[in-house]
Amino acid sequence: TIEGVLSLEDITRLTDIDQIHRTLEIIHQREKEVDDELGKCVEDSEVAESNLDLIETLPRRLKNVFLDSKSLSKTISEACVLAENVSKKVRDLDGIRAKVKEATKKTEDILDIKSCVEGVAVAMEKEEYEVACNHVAKYRGMDSGMLEASSLALLRSAETKLKDIVLAKLESAVAANDEKQVLRFCALFGPLGMGDEGMEQYARFAQRLIAIDAGAIHKQLLKSLGHSYHPQTEGEESLSCVDAITRLFETIAGFIDERSATVEMNFGPGKIVHLIRGLQSQTDIHAVKILDLFYEHYNINRMVDDIGNSKRKDATSSIDAKDMAPLLDEIALMSQSAELFDRFIRNLAKSSIEKLKDPNEISTSTSTFKLKDGLVHVSSLNQRMQELIGQYLSIEQFFLQESVKKAIKLDELIPDSLISSSVDHVFFVLQKCEQRAFLTCNLPAVCAAVNLIITALTRDFREILQRNLADHFSGRSMMGRSGQDHHKLGYQTILNNLEVSSEYIFKLKKEMEVECIRVFGAVDPKMKSLLDELSETSASFKKILESDLEQIANSLTPKIKMYMDVFGTISYEISDVDFSEREVNDPFIQHFMSNMDTLLRPYKVFQLEKFNLRNST
Repeated sequence: TIEGVLSLEDITRLTDIDQIHRTLEIIHQREKEVDDELGKCVEDSEVAESNLDLIETLPRRLKNVFLDSKSLSKTISEACVLAENVSKKVRDLDGIRAKVKEATKKTEDILDIKSCVEGVAVAMEKEEYEVACNHVAKYRGMDSGMLEASSLALLRSAETKLKDIVLAKLESAVAANDEKQVLRFCALFGPLGMGDEGMEQYARFAQRLIAIDAGAIHKQLLKSLGHSYHPQTEGEESLSCVDAITRLFETIAGFIDERSATVEMNFGPGKIVHLIRGLQSQTDIHAVKILDLFYEHYNINRMVDDIGNSKRKDATSSIDAKDMAPLLDEIALMSQSAELFDRFIRNLAKSSIEKLKDPNEISTSTSTFKLKDGLVHVSSLNQRMQELIGQYLSIEQFFLQESVKKAIKLDELIPDSLISSSVDHVFFVLQKCEQRAFLTCNLPAVCAAVNLIITALTRDFREILQRNLADHFSGRSMMGRSGQDHHKLGYQTILNNLEVSSEYIFKLKKEMEVECIRVFGAVDPKMKSLLDELSETSASFKKILESDLEQIANSLTPKIKMYMDVFGTISYEISDVDFSEREVNDPFIQHFMSNMDTLLRPYKVFQLEKFNLRNST
């Protein structure tokens, strides 16, 4: 059977010549395919025969490989045995070497013991205490089990005697205020196994020196403030509380800075933190004393109470705000000094701790000391300054409100100016408030001050301007020049005030951004939120201006329409002569321009040009 065509019997029964031809073509095609398949099978058989020949030769080749691998395995086994033997001998040699090293060390220690026993006695006799302490340090590093009883007793006796001598010499140096000798004998505590005690002794001596300098500053301040039991002599320097506290901080910071390298060298890395801790506590004592005098001199608590009482509806304020600016300036300067001093000691302590492998060597109590700088979380000075800043903000708020009220009350038009006096006066006060806040170097104080500024602008100044605009439309009297255009000129002045105020607020915001970067290194997120609110306040002034300008336009529209109606009453059926004349002198245009000039003249007079924020000082 021909696959896919007909069987042989079917072929024999074919009678149609066309069908026979078609079947023949199919048979020829199939025959060709079969020949191709047979050719391919022949080629594959040749490859198979070649592979069979290769397989027949493999056993002979593999036999040689097997013999070589067996020989290699034997060689490797012998090498392993040899390596194990060598390794055992090396271990034995290491053990012998360790014993030799131990014996050598014991021999050296025996020699060192004799050297220490003799050296301590000689050095103490010559008062070479550094050498004696080094000998004791060597003895302390030895194994006491290998020491002879007599040598051990001598060394312990020498150590005890040396400790007594060092303590006695230290006490004498402290009594004489001899810092060089104090540092010398405190440094000897380390070799004697009392390094921390030596550091504490030096820190206590440093506190004593600072207490002397601080006492002198305090006494001078008492004289300057006029205390009768400390009269000031003629020609003697006069100190303010700001000068006194700044001098105290500079004295302590200078003391720490000058001795930081010496302390690290004599007592070890990170030990400067112990000195800073001691002087931080001393700072708290003497700085708080100065703050107490400051409170007493200015009677701040009474002032804050009076301010609180003045906020009652039925209260009549008897406080004069004009004398508050110098007080606020002094508080800002004191805060600045305290903040800079606190940053200095914390940065120095932090950098010192970062050099240690284990920072916990310094912080003995995480509840008391910060892990990063090893100092007290919030010192007494920090707490007192926070209280003072809180009272500063209360006084600043009262001063700001009273100053704005006074500026508005005394508001008047300035000759040759398009704005009234209140704008410059109010923004001078606001700018001084902002500058004073940044002077404190205290971010919460700055944020609070900016909030006070925003409140003064929105609740006090903006509302007054809006009320004056409302007074104008209701026909009541308002600020402005005398004359027939009194209301319009006053109204224009208020609009000018709004525009200038909006620009001043924007410039004030830009100034604050620059100050933030200068003082704090970046704009804090909370501060950024307040600056955005200041931008919104500026926009609110502009919005009121635009709203009232729109009202002006609406009020002028009927008159302009009336002027335009004249156009319909003029006849334009004219002769050539009239046409030539009207080309030069059009009656409608002349009349319209004249009316518009009269209508807009009051507003042209008060047209506002560019203003700059005045930096009065």
